[in-house]
Amino acid sequence: MAALSTRTSATCACARASVRRTTLVVTAASGKKAPAGKGLKGGASLDYGNDWYTKTRELARPRTVREEIEYRRQANLVANNGKERKDLYTDNWDGSEYKGSPYNILSLVGALFILTPVAGLVFAYYTYGILWG
Repeated sequence: MAALSTRTSATCACARASVRRTTLVVTAASGKKAPAGKGLKGGASLDYGNDWYTKTRELARPRTVREEIEYRRQANLVANNGKERKDLYTDNWDGSEYKGSPYNILSLVGALFILTPVAGLVFAYYTYGILWG
């Protein structure tokens, strides 16, 4: 019983010690440029100014689907140096609707489930009296 209470108090002591970490203080330096990164060219920049909370909320506002698609298209162009990716386009798709071959893995599995017993029955019919029965 004493060993159990020792473990419990040690666990609690560790949990209390992790709460007492020092806090991180972030200060903004005025007059400095934002670090250059992979952002969208010509997009809205993040200039905090005096009211960083409002500015961040404006940039993080919900976008419509059309705005989100355009944003991702622009991000893709920036990431690929202005070139469209060839693997994103195929003749099998018309937008979000599949226009390709009518055969897929589901039709293959369905054919196997049907053709395997049929082939076994045909084999049994033709070999009746020769190999069995």
